[in-house]
Amino acid sequence: MKNFIRLILAGFGLLLFISVTEAQNKESDLVTVCFKSSMDCHECELTLTNYLKFEKGVKDLKVDLASNTIKLVYKSGKNTPENIAKGIKKKGYEANSISEDEYKKLLEDKTTKQK
Repeated sequence: MKNFIRLILAGFGLLLFISVTEAQNKESDLVTVCFKSSMDCHECELTLTNYLKFEKGVKDLKVDLASNTIKLVYKSGKNTPENIAKGIKKKGYEANSISEDEYKKLLEDKTTKQK
């Protein structure tokens, strides 16, 4: 009976280890891309949001009219920055790739201007 309980506990331990490892792998498979765009109204922001949220692999999306930026997190292997930029351009907007640091600075500048 003791061996049976040990076996069950070992199985649960193994399952827990596997699920933690899977969760870590899923996080490391995510890619973040940022773009400076050419939106000029709320409708532009909605158009891009509604279009990009259905791009393959998208896990998180922030389209901001005030800073004219787009930040998108997608699953690696499901999409590429080039394809995302192509989709933005297809909708009629600029898609100039920027770093996450540039993205953060643009958001900070937007906040400073609003004060």
